[in-house]
Amino acid sequence: MRRVIAIAILIGLPLTVAMADVYRSVDSQGHVQYSDTPTPGAQLVRIQHNTVRAEPAETTSASSTASASKPPTLTQTSGNIHEQLEQEAAERAVQNDVAQTRADQCKKATDAYNASVAARRIFKTGPNGERQFLSDDEADKQRLSNKVAMDDACKGQ
Repeated sequence: MRRVIAIAILIGLPLTVAMADVYRSVDSQGHVQYSDTPTPGAQLVRIQHNTVRAEPAETTSASSTASASKPPTLTQTSGNIHEQLEQEAAERAVQNDVAQTRADQCKKATDAYNASVAARRIFKTGPNGERQFLSDDEADKQRLSNKVAMDDACKGQ
């Protein structure tokens, strides 16, 4: 008899956890967070008999009775959540790609500046592949130009 009760408790325990309230919120950086504790501006997501209903955490009885529309089904809501998660993953991938490109541009500009500072003489390659050395004034202008390009490429890093 004790085994039957223990098994019933173990089987019923996940069901009580599954029926707990879940709150969805978006932080200042746009990241979606799910929690079991309410925060200001969070939406309450309730699981009720194969349906999911999302509503603001601070709802009143007047606002909950005002919306007589049918709540979305579980498959509709999970489809929306899946699409939203894919969208957020794509946004993070774009942000990572942009950050990597900016880091590469910063490194190239820094390398060009360091090379121009370390070189005694700076040259440009002519149309036939010959070296055309810059005068001291032109070299200083080139170094300054490389410094400005480096500062612009590395700003914010």
